[in-house]
Amino acid sequence: MSIRYAILGILAERDLHGYDLKSSFDEKVGDFWSLNYGQIYSTLDRLEKDGLVTHDREAQEKRPDRKIFRITPEGRQELAQWLATPVTRIRALRDEFFIKLVFMVKSDPAPVLALIDKQKTLHLKQMNRLTQRKLALKKQAAGNGSLTSELLIDAGLFHTEADIRWLTLCEAKIRAAIVQEK
Repeated sequence: MSIRYAILGILAERDLHGYDLKSSFDEKVGDFWSLNYGQIYSTLDRLEKDGLVTHDREAQEKRPDRKIFRITPEGRQELAQWLATPVTRIRALRDEFFIKLVFMVKSDPAPVLALIDKQKTLHLKQMNRLTQRKLALKKQAAGNGSLTSELLIDAGLFHTEADIRWLTLCEAKIRAAIVQEK
């Protein structure tokens, strides 16, 4: 997902300053994607240069003025076009764990198997966190955006489950290779 379009989507809901943009982003997708303030402000600068957002200054007592950003009609049009366009590049497998597997010593499988075990434990903890978040969401009154939050959590659960299955397969294949070598 492009930060550019996430910011346009948030600003399509309401005008905000950078700090509130980050809070809104974190609320919507923070379980799956971390974003820092530098990314927010550099993206806002590019969006403003492209004519997709504009800002007004809001005076603050004992603090510098803050910028309140607003999506422009051109920004709404670009967002609508992006929303209507299917994602042609299916999720790339750019996983740090996979790169570790590529470079780990092949002669001694013990460190690889230990790493797989630790990674599976982390994924199981992630599944638990997501499940707890989903349960908490269901307990809340069905508010605006709860369906999309639930769908995103479901996607995270499915991806995490698939990662655990893949790690289990890796472990099985490495163990089978050990047996074949003997």
